Amino acid sequence: MLHVSDLIHAKRCERFAYNCRYEKIEHEPFYHLKTPYSHLWSAYLNIEDVGSGKVGDSNEKTFQLLAKHKVLKNARFSYKELRTKIPVLIQEEDGIVLIYPFLSANPKESEALRIKIDTLILEEAGLKIKAIKALSLNKEYCRKDALDLNELFVLSDHLFNRRNKPSKPILELIDQIEVDLDLEIDLLDTLFSSSAPSVVHSRICTQGRKCSYYDLCFQEEEKEPNDSILFLSTSQNKLEAYEKGVTQIKELDPSLLEGFPLQYAQYMASKMNRTFIDGLALQTWLSKIEYPISYLDFEWDTFPIPPYQNMHPFDVLCFQYSLHIERKNGTLGHVDFFGTGDCRKDFIESLIENVPKEGTILVYNMDGAEKLRLIQLSEQFPEYEKDLMAICERMIDLSKPFEQGIYYDSRMRGHYSLKNLLPVFRADYTYEDLDIQNGMSAVYAYRNYEKSSASEQADIQHAIRVYCMMDTYAEHVIFHGLQHQLEQYQKQIMKSED
Repeated sequence: MLHVSDLIHAKRCERFAYNCRYEKIEHEPFYHLKTPYSHLWSAYLNIEDVGSGKVGDSNEKTFQLLAKHKVLKNARFSYKELRTKIPVLIQEEDGIVLIYPFLSANPKESEALRIKIDTLILEEAGLKIKAIKALSLNKEYCRKDALDLNELFVLSDHLFNRRNKPSKPILELIDQIEVDLDLEIDLLDTLFSSSAPSVVHSRICTQGRKCSYYDLCFQEEEKEPNDSILFLSTSQNKLEAYEKGVTQIKELDPSLLEGFPLQYAQYMASKMNRTFIDGLALQTWLSKIEYPISYLDFEWDTFPIPPYQNMHPFDVLCFQYSLHIERKNGTLGHVDFFGTGDCRKDFIESLIENVPKEGTILVYNMDGAEKLRLIQLSEQFPEYEKDLMAICERMIDLSKPFEQGIYYDSRMRGHYSLKNLLPVFRADYTYEDLDIQNGMSAVYAYRNYEKSSASEQADIQHAIRVYCMMDTYAEHVIFHGLQHQLEQYQKQIMKSED
């Protein structure tokens, strides 16, 4: 049997659809839900006790349920071998109403393709569609003592465009989409009965979040040179150039660079076969750093449904911070925090107490992370706003020299995360030796903490703390690595002038 999701996947990428079917990957959910989402939207719609379809239901079985119930959840329908599941189906005298719940505040127009296919299957089954609605989350909702489902949810007849503005009504959107179900079924049958389709590099591979099958598809990238054209940042021309035989960044016609500073740094590092440094810009950036230096990093989990007071949908809860403090005499100390449940206030008070009242606070990629977290906490706990904003004001983003192309080493291979940078500056330090090796793994471990035994909790907490501590120590290594690289660069300049 085929499912509508197979068709959607194939529209995105045939190899992706094939992998989803034959190379399944277990995915941990990105968002943390304390209560199943279906329980919440069912309660909002007041449809907890209605008919419900089951896996494998035929059209005949579904119509039997419709004869008994005005409302169905998870209603199964099929056309030929193509199956689908309708989240909510409501029968009215002049037709049926479909409701699609989305775990999103702004479900996108791209969802219209799935809905279009569903409507075609339902029409083939003889059903007349009266209305289609989207159920989404109200981003402006702020939780008080109890969760207010009437304020949390929004029921509307539209989706959203890329700018998060309401689009045309869903019925109008799907009317503009043409799908030949018979043709699509034949194409899927051919795809899944053949050998795996060829791997094709395209923008879709890395658009938004990198495809979960990227590493499987492009294992050969490990053999690419460090200055491979495939690692050229934000380039619209690299894939076409690669197909034409351009392998290294230095081989690309410079006129095809879009003018981003990081691209220029990559090009010069490839052309000169050495690290690129904008000496004056790096010196200017380093001159802003004042002792004591605080190296700071947070870990947090994201909750689409606000679990605690004064939280909005998709707010995060910080459960861990690591803080290395370096004094001017070179001593390096460390302190951290780990909490569970609603630990926000304890997190804030511990942070305010332990961060030095003067000096620079170095944070990696702070604007989309730690700084945003502190602003959010200051809104939730206005009594701490002054102290939290004082910390924000002293933050300097350690990622900027890399993001802005002030420093580039081809061993970075187009990436400048802490994990990618650390071996560039200290080859003997690696995340691969840790029990937890990335941020999402830390989040998943945190989610399992409360339901684990005491001994397991001790192990989980230790692993999370060590990982977060590695992040702030990596910041320390990278900062001093930049200082050393600038000194070497300046010596070479002086030597060449002599």
